[in-house]
Amino acid sequence: MANYDVLFQPLRIRNLTIRNRFLSTSHEPGYVLAGDITDRYIAYQAEKAKGGVGLTQFGGATAVSAENSFYYGQINGSVDKVIPQFRKMAAAIHEHGALCTVQLTHGGRRERWDLTNWLPTFSASPLREIIHGTFPATMEDHDIRRTIDNYAAAAARVRDGDVDGVEISCQAGTLIEQFWSPAMNNRTDGYGGTLANRMRFGLEILEAVRRRLGDDYVIGIRMPGDEMLKGGLSQDDCIEIAKTYAGSGLIDFISVVAAQAVDYQSEARIWPTMWVPSAAYLPLAKAIRDEVKDKVKIFHAARMTDAATAEHALKSGSVDMVGMTRALIADPYHINKLKAGDEENIRPCVGVGYCVDRAIRGIDALCAHNVATSREATIPQIVRPAETRKKVMVVGGGPAGMEAARVNARRGHEVVLMEAAGELGGQLLLAARATWRRDLAGVTTWLARQMDVLKVDVRLNTYAEADEVLGEKPDAVIIATGGLPNVGRFVGSELAASVWDVLSGQKAVGGDVLLVDENGTASAASCAEFAAAQGARVRIITPDREFGSEIGGTNLGAHMSELYKRDVRIETDTRLLSLRRQGNKVIAVTQNTYSDKTRELELDHVIGDNGTLPNDDVYTTLKPLSRNLGEVDLRALADARPQTILTNPDGQFSLYKVGDAWACRNLHAAMLDAARISHPL
Repeated sequence: MANYDVLFQPLRIRNLTIRNRFLSTSHEPGYVLAGDITDRYIAYQAEKAKGGVGLTQFGGATAVSAENSFYYGQINGSVDKVIPQFRKMAAAIHEHGALCTVQLTHGGRRERWDLTNWLPTFSASPLREIIHGTFPATMEDHDIRRTIDNYAAAAARVRDGDVDGVEISCQAGTLIEQFWSPAMNNRTDGYGGTLANRMRFGLEILEAVRRRLGDDYVIGIRMPGDEMLKGGLSQDDCIEIAKTYAGSGLIDFISVVAAQAVDYQSEARIWPTMWVPSAAYLPLAKAIRDEVKDKVKIFHAARMTDAATAEHALKSGSVDMVGMTRALIADPYHINKLKAGDEENIRPCVGVGYCVDRAIRGIDALCAHNVATSREATIPQIVRPAETRKKVMVVGGGPAGMEAARVNARRGHEVVLMEAAGELGGQLLLAARATWRRDLAGVTTWLARQMDVLKVDVRLNTYAEADEVLGEKPDAVIIATGGLPNVGRFVGSELAASVWDVLSGQKAVGGDVLLVDENGTASAASCAEFAAAQGARVRIITPDREFGSEIGGTNLGAHMSELYKRDVRIETDTRLLSLRRQGNKVIAVTQNTYSDKTRELELDHVIGDNGTLPNDDVYTTLKPLSRNLGEVDLRALADARPQTILTNPDGQFSLYKVGDAWACRNLHAAMLDAARISHPL
């Protein structure tokens, strides 16, 4: 604790005193229903306040105008009915000692015209953006006046909702940044051309907001330190904007980000995954703080996930508050644990990016490996002790098996975990071997540490046979044996290697390699990068209309950057029909899914990825001996309620499958299966 004292110092901003330097920055997790704040959203933010955060900025991208489409599941800040909703949220946060702000946003061209009110999108200029695909109407004088009024009215609703401050979004390629950036603004009037002209629209919005809210209310902006966009704002431009806005006296803080979000590669930069080094953009925040620190406070968040980095950010004079948004999604009690000297039990954010990838698709943000986040009503962050102690057998030591063991041990049950391999981790051990995704190992490292902390009886190199399981006389058996790789169904499939073969090193590949992706997830992309990095000439084919259909934007941007950097060829709408040997080569026959035209490729190796098939032999053997015959009440499971099915009263235990032993899905689904079975057990 002594090493991190600087993180727990209070910070004064205008009339607010924030209890520490920890910040959850503005983001929209999609827990809104038709623009209205839900109890789920309130519980999510309140949990962070309980966990010790100083300031939590909710309502990222809160809509201000009728033309805003709620593409990302934003709060509707353009109507008065939001005021009591703000009050309810603010009260829940204030109850636990934290303060809060709301971010107001007009997306400009980063909207859809066909989702809400079927109104055009608006921007500085009629330039199409790749992600949203709309052609915006050029804003006229009356549109500018209307939008300024909309911002001021929305800001007043925030203040009337008992929220402590407001943040105006000038980042992520939203409307104000669209006026700032020469890559997005081709105007020739007083709002275009020179940087001074391009800054005018944002300043007029802030002037109106300050007039409406008064001199005693906290107002800030969020802006890039460098757009990292050809023809866009340079770092020097952004510093000049920050100096101008800070010098205006209209704002109290600047929250600094990097990049923008006009395409998938940009999304991978602005919301960095493990593809980007830890705290990579901190120098951008420091460069701005060096120029404006006497006028405003500086916030920053971009993959700062641990106390040591946060401490460095403060002590180096880079920031006044450290944003650890995704770290608090992974563990809302991060700060309290740190304060209590319990750092090793903080569940880490490893930069999977699952939360952001879902949010930017317009669906609810979820943590890849903390399934309780945003589900606090049914899956508590703090595991509750069981009324009756039971003996629980877990077969399989991947993430699902370890999560099942962790929760049941926290519940007070006696837990035995059997794992056939010599180490815990399952499929994540393979995934973590692929190029830039090595930090995935942090998930299994933390879970494995929990097995020690909770004194779970872990038995490695133990292939669980039915007799061994029965000999333990368990009350419940959880099968977490995962899946086995499926290369696909085509003639000659025995000639194809699996992704597992390649990533594990069991199969060396080189020369001309064909990777057949019928999965759509990161596994094929990672394997292709891995093989190409070893010198192979890789071609990917997929029957899907796009490559990586299951990969979210931030990760897709990273994968595509790496694949194209290594000259990997990608061909969609193509399936593999057959493989055959020809000398020391493999001949692949492929077919276009629309024209049915075929062609032959001469290759050195073929890799197939068609997901996994359940590794459920032990489940099948145990099923007739169980009380529920393996049946699960799906409604009870969805609600995380106890399982009560009793179809075989003479059975010796309850039996459940979780994760890929049930069906091929992803890490979050496997962890969620384990948690929803185990919390009520």
